[in-house]
Amino acid sequence: MQDLPLWLKKHLSIAYVPGHEFFLSLHVLESPEHHVTRLGWARETLAALPRALTEKLHYFSAMSSKFLDIMDVLVPWEEMYQHSVEAGLERIQALDASEFAEAMIGPVYHPKQIKQWLEGRTDDVFEQLKPEHRELLRHPLSTKRSFLEFCYDYLPYFQAEERRIEPWLVRAVHEAQEMIAADPIRFLSQVHPRIHVHEDAIHFHKAKTYSFAYQQLSHIHLRVSTYVAPHLLLGIYGDQISVGLPVDVPGTAVKSAIPADFITKMKVFGDPTRTAILKSLLDHPYCTQQLADLHGISEPAVNKHLKLLVDAGFVWSERRGRYVFYRGITSRLEQLAVDLHEFIDMPAPGFTLSDWRK
Repeated sequence: MQDLPLWLKKHLSIAYVPGHEFFLSLHVLESPEHHVTRLGWARETLAALPRALTEKLHYFSAMSSKFLDIMDVLVPWEEMYQHSVEAGLERIQALDASEFAEAMIGPVYHPKQIKQWLEGRTDDVFEQLKPEHRELLRHPLSTKRSFLEFCYDYLPYFQAEERRIEPWLVRAVHEAQEMIAADPIRFLSQVHPRIHVHEDAIHFHKAKTYSFAYQQLSHIHLRVSTYVAPHLLLGIYGDQISVGLPVDVPGTAVKSAIPADFITKMKVFGDPTRTAILKSLLDHPYCTQQLADLHGISEPAVNKHLKLLVDAGFVWSERRGRYVFYRGITSRLEQLAVDLHEFIDMPAPGFTLSDWRK
């Protein structure tokens, strides 16, 4: 591109979207150990949440990829979502059954397939879905009501923290706008270590590399957040993309550390039998008794391995009659490459405006 700085000044914008931060806060509550800069807040908030609300947190997290899928409903070019969390929840309220199911499940299945399931025409693929997804597809509108009730019940807990962090987020927006005006290439290059800005395209290195030629983009939206680190959060909306911009908040800084959940994931592969059990569960669901026979070990030993696999997020379980069946989650393994980038190669997370000025 002949004049990349000029293009970025025209097509790169930044905003604070309360609904975006709202759902990211729920994401952090579901995986507190993964977000070391927000670990203190997460522990305090989880201790304050009523048990019923915590149970709904886990339930809807499993339904919507830890709340990351439902966020895509808040498209970045709609300024109305910058007004309040309620504006975003009203948008979810307006979704019909099919739209809500697609938003919660994410872009995994074709809309025609989801519509078929909503109409009650199930198949073998439907039977392999997570229990939360089957419940959603059987009762989409009642699930939507329950989800919105959960969001409004949690809202006061988020707003208590929002009052503290909002000034820093608004400040970050204004200071970032000044930086974009001064040197947009340098600014965008420092948003995240795995964003690489080139003359003709911008590259995002996640589980796979996403490349966008500037000529194919109409806009790049940055959305500030105190909860997004260490993720490289990328939203794709046709010819527009959105990127999470981590913002540090005074009083939340921590020493560089590898989160406990990453250590748990690595432990999974430290035992050959446990690794073999995981491989079996990626191919077919099994109960404890079947796994013991398949791998030639005792049921107590299988249970010990399964506990670590579940804790690491590689396996989910479902009761069928007297038996609990376990199933491997392929997408969690695909995420390992991202985990390695985030906690081994990356510097301490967090966007600091003072570092940019150095």
